[in-house]
Amino acid sequence: MKRYLLLFLINVLVGVGASAAPAMETKSLEELYADALAEGGEFVLRAGGDKDDQIDYYFDKFKARFPKLKAIHSVDVSLNHAPRYDNARASSSDELVPDVIQFQTLHDFEFYAERDLLVPYKPKHWDKVFPDHKDPHGRWTSVYGVTFSNYVNLDLVEKPPRDALDYLDPALKGKLILTYPHDDDAVLYQFWNLKEQYGWEYLEKLVANDPVWVRGTAMPYVAVNNGWYAASFTTFWAFQSTEESTEESPEESNTRFLLPQNDYFLTWFQTAAIPTQARNKAAAKLYLNWMLSEEMQGTWLQFPVRYDIEAPAGYQSVINHNTSPGDFRRFMMKRAQLERFRLQMRQLIGEAQGPTPVAMDYSVKPK
Repeated sequence: MKRYLLLFLINVLVGVGASAAPAMETKSLEELYADALAEGGEFVLRAGGDKDDQIDYYFDKFKARFPKLKAIHSVDVSLNHAPRYDNARASSSDELVPDVIQFQTLHDFEFYAERDLLVPYKPKHWDKVFPDHKDPHGRWTSVYGVTFSNYVNLDLVEKPPRDALDYLDPALKGKLILTYPHDDDAVLYQFWNLKEQYGWEYLEKLVANDPVWVRGTAMPYVAVNNGWYAASFTTFWAFQSTEESTEESPEESNTRFLLPQNDYFLTWFQTAAIPTQARNKAAAKLYLNWMLSEEMQGTWLQFPVRYDIEAPAGYQSVINHNTSPGDFRRFMMKRAQLERFRLQMRQLIGEAQGPTPVAMDYSVKPK
C-alpha cells in the first residue's frame, strides 16, 4: 500500500506544470465504442513486431469486444514501421496515416511529440501507468510490458541455460539460436548489457559457440518450440508458473520460458500514440482505453504496465525483478552510442542474412 501511495504521489508530481495537458478520460468503454461507431466505425493500427500474427492474442480480443468496429492492423519491425509512418505523414494524402502507432522504437515518440505530431490524450487509468513510461502531457503512453529471456527445450538440454555464462557451455555448441543484435534494438540492448557485465571477451566467446543467427525475435521461439534448437535468450513467451522449476508440467510442450537466476534481463513497455493526422481518433481513443483496461492488462502474458494489476502466473511486479524498462528507454535515447555499438556487433557477427522477419517462412528450420 505504501508503494502504491508513493507511485500515486509521483504521478501527481509528474502532472505539475502541465497545464495544457488534457484531463484523463472519464467515459466508459461502451460510450467510447458508441463514439467510434458514430465517427465511421473504422480503426487502423500499425504495430511493431516480427510476425504477422504476433499481436493476434490481444487484437482478436479487442475485435471480439467491439464487433461492429472495422479494425485492421499490420505488424512489422518498428525500424520499418516508423519510416513508413513518416512517409505517409509527408504524403499529400493522409489515408495511409494510421490511427494508432505502437512501436518498440521509443525514441520516435519523443521526436514526434517535440514536433506536435501526436494528439495529447490520457486514457482512463493513465494515472496507474508506471511513472516515466507515459508522457506527462498525454502524447504517448506505454500499453504493455515485453520481456526477453531464456526459452529452452528440455528435450534437448540436460541443464537449461539461465544466465549468460551458461550459454558458453561447449555442450550447447551449434544448439543455440539467437537474433542478430544489430538488426533489432531490443536485442542490441541485451548484448550491450552482456558486454557491460562480462566484457567484450564474453561476446567473442558466445559467437565462437556457433549459435545460428536469424533476423527477428519470433523465429527463435518457433525454432525452440519445434525442437530445432535447444535454447535462446532473444525471444519471449508467456510467464509460466513453473518458472522456478524445470520439472515437467501438465502442458504438452516440454519448453519453458525462464528468467535468469542472477543476471539482469530485458523488459520494456511497448508504447502507443495517436497521430495528429489520424482519421479515426474516436476509435483510437477506444483502443488506448481498452489497452489500459483491466480486461487487457489483467490477461496480458507478461508484466502489465499498470502498477495496480498483478503480473501473471504468480510473478511479482516488474519493480521486484532484476530488470529496468527505464534503462532500456534511456538506452534507446542515446542514439549515437547505440548506432556505434550496432556497427561493432555487425563487424563481430557479420551482416544480417535472410528476409525481413515478417516475410520469413516459419515452417523451415533456419541453418
